[in-house]
Amino acid sequence: MGGATSYNETEGVVRRLEAIARRTANAVIVTDVRGVIEWVNLGFERLTGYSSAEAIGRRPGELSQGPDTDPAVRARMSAAVRVGEGFDEVVLNYTRGGHQYWVRIEAEPTFDSHGALNGFIAVETDVTEQRVGAWFELLAKRVSEVLLSSRSIAEAGSAVVDALVETADIRAAELWLVRPGRPTLEFLAGACAAPDGRAWVDVTSACSFARGTEWVVGVGAPGVAWGTGAACRKTDFWEKDGNGSFSRRAQAARAAGIRTVCAVPVLGPDGVLAVLEFGGSHAYPGHERLPGLVERTAQQFGAFVAQVHSQRAFEVLFRESPDALLVVDAAGAVTQGNAKANDLFGPVDGRGVSSLFLHPEPLVALAEAGDRLPELMALGADGKAFVASISLSRSAGSGVIVAVRDLTERHRAEEVLRRSLEEKVTLVQEVHHRVKNNLQVLSSMLALQAEDVADPNVRLALTDTVHRIRSIALVHAQLYAQEDFSRIGFDEYARSLCVALQASSGVDAEVTVDAEPVTIQLDRAIPAGLVLNELVTNAFKYGASGDGRARIWVSVRAVPGGGFTFEVSDDGPGFDPSAVRAGSMGMMLIAALTRQLRATVRRQPGAGVRVSIDVPGDGATGR
Repeated sequence: MGGATSYNETEGVVRRLEAIARRTANAVIVTDVRGVIEWVNLGFERLTGYSSAEAIGRRPGELSQGPDTDPAVRARMSAAVRVGEGFDEVVLNYTRGGHQYWVRIEAEPTFDSHGALNGFIAVETDVTEQRVGAWFELLAKRVSEVLLSSRSIAEAGSAVVDALVETADIRAAELWLVRPGRPTLEFLAGACAAPDGRAWVDVTSACSFARGTEWVVGVGAPGVAWGTGAACRKTDFWEKDGNGSFSRRAQAARAAGIRTVCAVPVLGPDGVLAVLEFGGSHAYPGHERLPGLVERTAQQFGAFVAQVHSQRAFEVLFRESPDALLVVDAAGAVTQGNAKANDLFGPVDGRGVSSLFLHPEPLVALAEAGDRLPELMALGADGKAFVASISLSRSAGSGVIVAVRDLTERHRAEEVLRRSLEEKVTLVQEVHHRVKNNLQVLSSMLALQAEDVADPNVRLALTDTVHRIRSIALVHAQLYAQEDFSRIGFDEYARSLCVALQASSGVDAEVTVDAEPVTIQLDRAIPAGLVLNELVTNAFKYGASGDGRARIWVSVRAVPGGGFTFEVSDDGPGFDPSAVRAGSMGMMLIAALTRQLRATVRRQPGAGVRVSIDVPGDGATGR
C-alpha cells in the first residue's frame, strides 16, 4: 500500500501562509533560523508600510524597532531566536513613516521532517488601541483618586503631572497657576518620564509666561492658553526662532525628545484658573487623542481648584460621584454618605458599615484595608441583596472612604452574553448535525444505487465511496456530541469507525481496537479518518487468512512532541504490490492525505499486512 511519502515542506508552508494571508488582517512573517525574513503577507505590508521586497532579507527588528522600543523586550526576543524557541511579547514598533504602534508578536519555531530547526513563523497583531485605551482609563482613574485624596492645590497639581507622565506616553508635564493681579503665570509643579526630560522641566520652570494671544517670546504656549482660554498646540517644537537659533526651551526639547507641545487652560467659573502643558513625540501611539485626554484632566483639576477656592471641593466630588460613597470612621460607623449611597442603601448616616453587607468580614479591619476588596453582597434600601464592587481609600484623619458600585446591570449583561454563547454553541452543534445527516443521506443513496449495479467493479467502487463519506460524517457526528468544536478524540473515532465498517462489510472478521486517548485538531481529523478508513477497508477486503476469517488489529498511540501514530494490521496472505494498481483511488487517497498530514507511511515486515501512519506534532495531545 505504498512506502514513505515525501513533499516540499517549504512550499507547503508558503501555500498555507498564503491561504492565511487571504483571510487575516494580521501581519505574518516567515524567517530563517537566523531570524532573517523570507516571506511576509499583505497584512505585514499594511501594518508596517514596508513592501515585501523591502522586508525580505532583513531582520524584523531592523525594520520596526526604534529608540523607544524596550531594550529588555528586544533582548528576550533575540535570546529566544538564538536558542530556537518561540516567544509571545508586546513591543513598541515603528512604521516605515516613523509612527509608533504597539504590537503583540507570537512567534513559533518551525522544523523539517527530521526535527531540525528551519526557521520561525511570527504573527503580529496591532494592539495599539487596547494599550492606549488602557492607559487613558488608568489615567482617568488615577486623576480621580488623587483629587479625592489631595488636601491642597499644590499636592493635587504635583500628583496630576506625575500621573500624566507615569500613565500616558507623555515625556514631560508642567502646571502653572493664575494668581489674581499677577502679570505672569506661577509655576506650580513639573514631572518628566526620563532623566533627559529634567532639563526641560528646569528650563520651563524658570521661564515667565505672560498672557497673550500669539506665540511669541515671553508668551509661549502657556501664555496663549491663558490669553485665549483654549488649547494651544505646536506639532514641531524644534523649529528655530526668528533669529535663526534655538530658544532655551527648544534646545531642552531636543535633548528630551519632545517634538509636540500642547498647553491646555484649566477653566473655572471666572475664567482660566491654571494652565497644564505636556510635551511628547508626535509619533507615539494615540498622540492625536492626548490633547482631549489632557483637556478632560484639566477639567477635573479645574473643578478641584475652583472648589478649593470656595472650600467645597470635596463636597462636589463626593456628591457628583457615580458610585455610592461612604465616609467611615475608625469605629466602623458611617459619618457621611452621598446621594447615590442614600439611593442604594436608604439613609446611611450613623449606621454601622457592616450592616450594609450580608458578609461584611472583609470590612472589619478597615484600617489595614487595601485599595479594592472582592465583590460583596450588599443589602439595598428595599431589603434585596445585590452584588457590589468595593473600593477603599484613605480620607482625612483615621477614617476611610468606601466606594460601592452596584454590579447588577453588569452581571445582567454578562448573563445575556452567556446565553448568547450557549445559543452559538447550539447553532454550531446543529450545523454539524445537519452536515452529518446530509452526508448520511448521500451515502444511503449511493448504497441503494450500488445494489442495482450489475458490474461488481462498479458496485465495489460505489461501496468504497459510501464508506469514505460515512467516515467524514462520523467526524461531524462526534463534534455534534461535544462542546469543543476544534478537536475530536481520535481514539473514540477509530472505535466507532471500525464498528461501522464491520457492520457493513459482510465479512467474517474479528476486529481488535487498542487506542490510547488522543485528541487531534479538526483540520486533521477528516484526512486522518479517511486514511484509517482506507486501511481498515483494505483489511476487510484482503486480510482473510486461510480459514476464511479476517483478524484485524487497529491501534492509536500518542507520541512525544504532540504527534500520534495509528496502525492497521491483519494476519492475511500479505501485501502483493503487483496486484495493486498504482492509480487506484485508495492508493491515491492515502498518498494525498498523508502528504496533507505531513505523515510518514511505514509497512512493517512479517506475516500479513501491517501499516503504520506516523503523524508529526501539529496539535495532537494525549488526554
